[in-house]
Amino acid sequence: MKSKLMIFLAIVTLAAAAAFGQTVPAKPAEPAKPAAPAKLPTAQEILAKYIKAIGGRDAVEKVKSWTSKGTVELAPMGVKGTVESISSAPNLSLVKMNLAGIGDFTEGFDGTTAWSVNPIQGAREKSGEELLQTKLNSNFHREINLDKLYKKLEVTGMEKVNGRDAYVVRAEAEGVPASTMYFDAATGFILRTDNTAVSPEGRQPVSTYFDEMQAFDGVMTPTKIRTKLPTAEITMTITEMKSGPAVEAAKFARPK
Repeated sequence: MKSKLMIFLAIVTLAAAAAFGQTVPAKPAEPAKPAAPAKLPTAQEILAKYIKAIGGRDAVEKVKSWTSKGTVELAPMGVKGTVESISSAPNLSLVKMNLAGIGDFTEGFDGTTAWSVNPIQGAREKSGEELLQTKLNSNFHREINLDKLYKKLEVTGMEKVNGRDAYVVRAEAEGVPASTMYFDAATGFILRTDNTAVSPEGRQPVSTYFDEMQAFDGVMTPTKIRTKLPTAEITMTITEMKSGPAVEAAKFARPK
């Protein structure tokens, strides 16, 4: 489930950057610097609690594909739109977002090639850091594979996120900017992530907040996601989500 959300967020961030010209210096998001308590759990203990909180490893692995629909709003521009996606094991994704008055933004990953089509940049294929980041975010069972996807996971302390105590975990993966994840100390859910989104418009620090958890086929997922960019805030609401069997890779291929 988390993999789909990451793809959602990537395309929303890209759309905001392309449509409104938001470019920032090539600097990663600042890691959190909370005061450390006397004793912190290990990263493995935090991840184990997270997996249990979202329904357990068996429930997550049972699902082979997700299709979903949602709405999106960009503030302060007041631009609204819709988002729909399909993702499938092991790492396939296709997302289409329509922004009113701007057009369709479509992104896909067929397991090898990552591509994008939108009314501002036209059609293009991703490469370099952007391709690596797409591969990382497209892992279908990402939420139960974080310890495999990141070469280093370090618990750096605790911080308040929306008034709740959260364990702060810095995550490093090969070839892409580091990420910071905030796990609710009480429930185990992810409350926030800090990332550096890579796009043709440059690098952008992105902070994402996850709220309103709901169960879909035994897997808990946030249905309200707020993404903060340097000059905008994006709110996405998932209105429909269904699971199904694995989908053929051809559906995710780059359009000719």
